[in-house]
Amino acid sequence: MRKIGIGVVGCGDIAIREYFSAIASVKDKIELLGVCDISKERAKLAMQEFKARDYYLDYQDMFEKADIEAVVNLTNAAYHNPINLAALEKGKHLYTEKPISNKVEEASILIEKAKQHNLKLASAPSVVLNPVVQQVKRIIDKGTIGKVCFSRLRGSYHGVANWVGYSSDPSWFYEKGAGPLFDAAIYLLHTITGILGPVKKVTAFSGISIPEVIVKGGRYKGKRIKVEMDDNTLLLLKFKDTNFACLDATFCAIATKNLPKYEVYGSQGTIYFGGSPLELYTKKEKELGFEGWARPLPTSAKEWMLSDGIEHFIDCIIEDKEPLISAEHARHVIEIIVKAYQAAKEGKTQDLKTSFTLANEIED
Repeated sequence: MRKIGIGVVGCGDIAIREYFSAIASVKDKIELLGVCDISKERAKLAMQEFKARDYYLDYQDMFEKADIEAVVNLTNAAYHNPINLAALEKGKHLYTEKPISNKVEEASILIEKAKQHNLKLASAPSVVLNPVVQQVKRIIDKGTIGKVCFSRLRGSYHGVANWVGYSSDPSWFYEKGAGPLFDAAIYLLHTITGILGPVKKVTAFSGISIPEVIVKGGRYKGKRIKVEMDDNTLLLLKFKDTNFACLDATFCAIATKNLPKYEVYGSQGTIYFGGSPLELYTKKEKELGFEGWARPLPTSAKEWMLSDGIEHFIDCIIEDKEPLISAEHARHVIEIIVKAYQAAKEGKTQDLKTSFTLANEIED
């Protein structure tokens, strides 16, 4: 098996905490040829700790000089689109952290660039690779809970400034173009659309509830951050037929209990998962051999990680197959978020124009 030479742009918190270890775990498929960061200290440290061939302070410089076949973009969201576009224009396969872009039009350009150059383009979050999500999709597709009628999704938490374990400056999470929809709800939206398919309509309420936050830990402890982006948003989603979902996405939940992130209710049953064990209620006794609750329902022993998309992305390059964590799916989720803010501003339900193909069979 040939190795894919990659370059990583962004050596901050999520790169150190999640991705570099994932890259090292598949060293039989990956050669880390370059790391890049605007901080020389971070770039050198990443090169030394994770045994990269070289480090760079400018991503264009790395794209020109490093003999890389693929780019992994782990910068903060404000820089995703220009770096993603530059990587594709240089003929590099691309895996990007979420969001792929903050605008639907920009995401469409990235998709077209990848097609023009016959490149693989994959986007986090890689939640559809999660064995539990795969299992839930199979259960629903088999009709075990009947017709799906509505879902409840919980995406609220205390915000990055209150996350003591976060090591980088969290200020950008509260700037225009960021906020809890792009930070937290994006995982929920990728998950539920990865199971149920594209959203047709969205409406929302949104605003700023806590105008200033103070960083609770790390090297930026005590820093005061002015909240410029909505920190409190509630969404209503309409899928095909009479299938609805409600989603909360806020930085205002200072204390929460371990409730399921996802509740899916059907005409013949219910599924709870995410943040708690998978639970299934079904009335289909003849098909499954039981009626009532299965608590918890046995799941795969494999624990899903944020960085699981890396090996899948590399396999797609080697085997010349399309990523399940597709850019089209990512673009659709971005449109949901953008249209949600538009709905809140205008007080009017918005139609979704983008779509994506939902894989019938998700890999085990």
